[in-house]
Amino acid sequence: MTAETLLIVVLRLIIPLAIFRWPLVGGVLALAADALDIVLASLIDLGGLWNYHALDKLLDTYYLAIEAIVAQRWAALPRWTATALFGYRLTGVALFEVTDIRVFLFIFPALFENFYLFYAALRRFFPAYDLTPRRLAVWLAVLLVPKMIQEYVIHYARWLDDVVAVDVIEDVTRAIADWLRAVFGYVGWWRRVPLRRG
Repeated sequence: MTAETLLIVVLRLIIPLAIFRWPLVGGVLALAADALDIVLASLIDLGGLWNYHALDKLLDTYYLAIEAIVAQRWAALPRWTATALFGYRLTGVALFEVTDIRVFLFIFPALFENFYLFYAALRRFFPAYDLTPRRLAVWLAVLLVPKMIQEYVIHYARWLDDVVAVDVIEDVTRAIADWLRAVFGYVGWWRRVPLRRG
């Protein structure tokens, strides 16, 4: 295992532990660590990533399992929903690992993660909200739409397989900077506005 892989693995093992103490913030940090691990790997050069795709699935399952454990503290309806969604995704990951057929990751979407963050935020900011079975069904449908788009793009269509995250960030930053220069730099409208005193 390279130093680069070891550094990323250590970060991805330590950061999710915050979920136990701060369910919402820890969940967001774990999600950010998952999303930014490849960006970090692109920025540092400590020997490259070693068999990271398989390792990434294990690390994802690790932090999602911590979230599933924390969800066991919730009321019955959200607890059972979280448990069922976690088990459903785990089934898809297991089928993918055994068959190497990526469509299983699309058929068994990671809706658990979206639901976990939604309900953790609900508990934190709207503790009096009554999550009835009907409301739960509506919220799950709402949460499923972006998740299915993400699963399709990443696992089924594989549109991002050849994309380098750091290049995308640089391109977006450059485009925004160019737009801002075009709008504010060339126009210079703020320079022509007289300052009003008093």
